[in-house]
Amino acid sequence: MSTTRYTAAAVLAVLLCTMAVWAQETRSVIFGRVTDPQDAAVAGAAVVIANVDTNTGMTLVTNETGYYEANLLLAGNYRVTAELAGFKKSVRNGIVLPVSTRSEVSIKLVLGEVAESVSVTAEAPLLDTSSISSGRVMENRSVNDLPTFNNSPLMLIKLVPGVQASSNRRYNGVNALGGTAEAHNAGNVGGNDWSIDGVPNMGANYSAAYLPYSTTIQEFKVETANFDAAVGHTTGATISVMTKAGTNEFHGALTEQH
Repeated sequence: MSTTRYTAAAVLAVLLCTMAVWAQETRSVIFGRVTDPQDAAVAGAAVVIANVDTNTGMTLVTNETGYYEANLLLAGNYRVTAELAGFKKSVRNGIVLPVSTRSEVSIKLVLGEVAESVSVTAEAPLLDTSSISSGRVMENRSVNDLPTFNNSPLMLIKLVPGVQASSNRRYNGVNALGGTAEAHNAGNVGGNDWSIDGVPNMGANYSAAYLPYSTTIQEFKVETANFDAAVGHTTGATISVMTKAGTNEFHGALTEQH
């Protein structure tokens, strides 16, 4: 075999290995457009995306169409600020970003001095209008408050519309991982695809390889149909878990089950 063929074979092997370990993205996106009072695009506006839980953020600049996009964001509470000379600063508070979603936050600037600001708080939950997937996000309150066997909140996937479950209760036992395959999408086509923080969490026969404790989970998302290109392991249900990332405050948790 020639040197060229050896090189081509090596490149192909690397690509195949990369595809084998690829997992769906659990981080999220905030995007939108900044416009003026006449709905015209505002280019060059500074947009600050701040995670209020961790006091971290990033600064973006809108393009010629007024568009901005912040990628790879952890699930949590956010504040979006937009400003440009000749306009009042606009602040959007109370933005709750679920796991593995694209949330649109468009801002209309008001004429005035930058030193002045317009603040909007406690709005209705944002809709993910850019996705057509079916399923549900199990937020942190559900994960912590709903009763589960052995503090294994992953079995809450049975509450998601479109998920079917058998009468088998193998997940009652500690680390009974086989039971995680007993809940699946309609018809059990394709099997389940499990991941934690974007890393595959696959066991035998489409079951989970590890069951995280409830207090370690921020939230998780269950999709039963119409997946995007990031999901390539199965045509069945995908369960994407995101663990807690910590905040600027010391905190702990204590749980008890009977």
